[in-house]
Amino acid sequence: MDLRLSQRSLSRSSRTATIVQPPPKNTTPSRAPSTTAVRPRRSSSLSSDVSRVLASLPAAETGSAATLVAGRRGSDCSAWKPKNKFDAAEWPQILSQGDEEQDRMVAQHYILRTALKGDFSAPMRSSLEKGAVVLDVGCGPGTWSMEMATEFPRSTFIGIDRASNFPRDIKPKNCFFRTASISQLPLPFPDNSIDYIFQRDLNWDLQAHQWSPLVREYLRILKPGGWIELVEPDLETQSSRSQECTMNDKLLYGISMRHQDPYVARHLSSILAANGFRRVESQFQSLPLGWTNEDDTSSSPLARAASSHHMFTLQSLQPWLSAVMGLSTERYSNYIADLPAEWKRGQTYINWHCAVAQKPPATRQ
Repeated sequence: MDLRLSQRSLSRSSRTATIVQPPPKNTTPSRAPSTTAVRPRRSSSLSSDVSRVLASLPAAETGSAATLVAGRRGSDCSAWKPKNKFDAAEWPQILSQGDEEQDRMVAQHYILRTALKGDFSAPMRSSLEKGAVVLDVGCGPGTWSMEMATEFPRSTFIGIDRASNFPRDIKPKNCFFRTASISQLPLPFPDNSIDYIFQRDLNWDLQAHQWSPLVREYLRILKPGGWIELVEPDLETQSSRSQECTMNDKLLYGISMRHQDPYVARHLSSILAANGFRRVESQFQSLPLGWTNEDDTSSSPLARAASSHHMFTLQSLQPWLSAVMGLSTERYSNYIADLPAEWKRGQTYINWHCAVAQKPPATRQ
């Protein structure tokens, strides 16, 4: 069934926003083939690249998540008491950590797959089918890496995150996960070793001054001609009514006070171009929060999913954002409970931005 998202005049997207529901995929990693199956063979050069990259990574962790580096996704933060909500050192993560956050990220994956018409936008399909080395930065539960590894068995997918919430054993054989922090540069990869870098929804953690050094580090580890894809949401909703506007203002203020850039999603292409990338392209997609046009009911499932996901995000933000807004937990919960009705009245939506770019190919002498 096609899901068609109507583009209203308030949306700035110049693309035809036809949301095509992809055929259902088997998200369970496939089992190893039998001895009689013909497995795709990798070229010797790709095998050498994979070995070189994997050898540079730290050994896989075997302890519990609580013993790992405190991370973006799901680390045990009960051992410390936040003091200053505007100090990233004292309150390092503004999204709650735990199983609910992992569920939110999985739901986000499938919503964006539908909205952006696939799992990736970079012109990498041919390379992925032949065999490529792919880095998934901030992989969280590893959903994107595992689904891509299942679809492209000739390629190797490496997911990194600060916290170890990814699978350790039940995963495709061409998929690997390691703990690593993008706040600690350089990354543990050799120069010119990665074909494709994918990063999504990391602006909740990155400070404004970290973006350019990180993008330059990506340029270092990408092979000449390799591609990068950055996907980030606007942190504020659009076409918002009174209560939502108040919350938007407090959210943007709190983010800015932490020296983070609340508008970086709109500047991804500029950051890439300023730090050495070429062939930069960007797009964005507007997701309606629970409402549809009367003459276009086909987008209802996507709209409902986007509304639920945004509510989960606000719930994940509750410990931090309620402190910024000066609300108790109960008053915050009551506050956000009234928002879905506002979203429908105001036809509120949120924009997701995607930028792709290429590392310049090596020049011939």
